Amino acid sequence: MPFKKTISILGSTGSIGSNTVDILSANKKKFSVCSLASKNNINLLSKQALLLKPKIVAIQNKNKYKDLKNNLFGKKIKILAGDEGVIECTDNKVEVVVASIVGIAGLKPTLHSIKNCSKLCLANKECLVSAGNFFMNKISKYKCKLLPLDSEHNAIFQLFDFNKSNNVDSITLTASGGPFRNYNLQKLKKVTLNQALKHPNWKMGQKITIDSATLMNKAFEIIEAYYLFNLKLSQINVVIHPESIIHSMVNFPDGSTSALLSNPDMRIPIFYALNWPSRKYFNVKKIDLIKIKNLSFEKPNNYLMDSIKLAYYVLKKGGSYPLILNTANEVAVNYFLEKKIKFLDILKIIKKILSKSKNYKINKIDDVYTIDEKIRLSTSEYINSKWKF
Repeated sequence: MPFKKTISILGSTGSIGSNTVDILSANKKKFSVCSLASKNNINLLSKQALLLKPKIVAIQNKNKYKDLKNNLFGKKIKILAGDEGVIECTDNKVEVVVASIVGIAGLKPTLHSIKNCSKLCLANKECLVSAGNFFMNKISKYKCKLLPLDSEHNAIFQLFDFNKSNNVDSITLTASGGPFRNYNLQKLKKVTLNQALKHPNWKMGQKITIDSATLMNKAFEIIEAYYLFNLKLSQINVVIHPESIIHSMVNFPDGSTSALLSNPDMRIPIFYALNWPSRKYFNVKKIDLIKIKNLSFEKPNNYLMDSIKLAYYVLKKGGSYPLILNTANEVAVNYFLEKKIKFLDILKIIKKILSKSKNYKINKIDDVYTIDEKIRLSTSEYINSKWKF
């Protein structure tokens, strides 16, 4: 019987996690699931556990523990709860960890998993945006192979060995431009939540869909690329590519460029990362350039360009500024999802919080949580003082 890769999934019920579970369920002979962890969704987590038969499941929300236990009664599955339960999920040595818990809550369990896996498939943005130096140092310390799941970074990973980064002139991250790439200021002022949640190309969770609409997701990807590939800021470019067929490009000093193309399907980079360093057959719709006919490129919308500019700004400032950007954005997006502020208010709030916040020192990982809590509070206080609900 062939050797099965052991795997744990942090955030198994989200968009990335669910796609990973779908891939694993179709490849049970190749993978053995050690643990699954979710924040709240016990019904889906229970279904996944019955399907994949992990040794451990964890629910971050302790109030859901009893219901999860009832759902899995009689099954030989260890059930954990709370932040400590999610962290304990990564205590066992496995070959692969998929880290896809959304938000700052994913930072500690992902960091904890590094010493217990040989390959980390990373979807959680906060690990790099909020704690890039700490995270990359730990990856280096434990010699863990880091594979990004974002389609853009995954493409760059496939295109070039960045241990030879002297041979790279620059990289180009592509962006669809979101649903509002051609909107003028007057139309942007009237954007509704339902409009913002309709991405033209990708199926994603609510938060990242809003980030894509504001182009803040691209700002985070610039920060991630900075840490992932050890590049200078001047080497990271962004171009709008509405078709989302080219996922990224690597530009070389001799004037040539390599690009990675595929249909916009998150299962493709996930499948690649799970099987790396091998390439396996994947029963997925293949790209058809004859049907596509045209690939187009343009500059980002002038009224949303500030999101991208903020990435370069916070990286130049250094220290806690990338963390502040991330936290202020997360809070503002939540208010927008609750229909308490308007679409363009998101960026206004982030700029205000960045301008009034000092650059805190980050000496240990707990400082990240302390600063995050401070910015979360100050952002909420600012919004509550300026907007009438």
